[in-house]
Amino acid sequence: GINAEYGNGEEAVVSTQSTGVNTSMYTVGWYSSGIIINEYSSLIHAFYKCQCPTPVHLTVDTQLKEQKMKINTHITSQIGVKNGTEGCIFTPVSHSIIGSEADQVSLKFFQGLRGTKKTPNLNDQEQIISSCDDMISQINIVMGHVKKVLSGEVPSDKELGRQLMEVVQSIPNLDGDTITNMLNSHMQDLLAVEYLTYLTRQQLAISARINQIL
Repeated sequence: GINAEYGNGEEAVVSTQSTGVNTSMYTVGWYSSGIIINEYSSLIHAFYKCQCPTPVHLTVDTQLKEQKMKINTHITSQIGVKNGTEGCIFTPVSHSIIGSEADQVSLKFFQGLRGTKKTPNLNDQEQIISSCDDMISQINIVMGHVKKVLSGEVPSDKELGRQLMEVVQSIPNLDGDTITNMLNSHMQDLLAVEYLTYLTRQQLAISARINQIL
């Protein structure tokens, strides 16, 4: 059977909306770890219909049955006879996965660990160097394509050109001195945080020893 704690679900929704951390966050559906949809799915989906008009049910294949984490999205449609037996049917709908730049960096890092048994212990400097190398490689690819377009080797693409122009315009115009000052300021802030962390750790240790004596 299934134990649907609707009270906890409603509290979670209210808590998410009332925290004020992200006012644009709202409920659009629910997910389950598995690709099987059964009679319990209908019960849970009925609860989320009270939270949003057309909830989306997302299924994630965590067992990797097709050698990948397959993701499907569904909505429901009512079926049955009026004033008689009624039910719903889950209908697949298309979806797209959009990740932030921070998510993409993390996912790319974990993807590079496939086939390795040990997780490399990279410090911040090594990660920055690796990211800069990837960025330089991508810039070289873009520059190669632009040169081919200018030489007539490949036809021009207006949409691609517009996107490249938006990328160029989004780059801040900073000189070397400004970047150096920003890095130094960030380093000073980081050292201050580490120093405060050390002081807090020492204060907690002293408080623990005093409590033991008393």
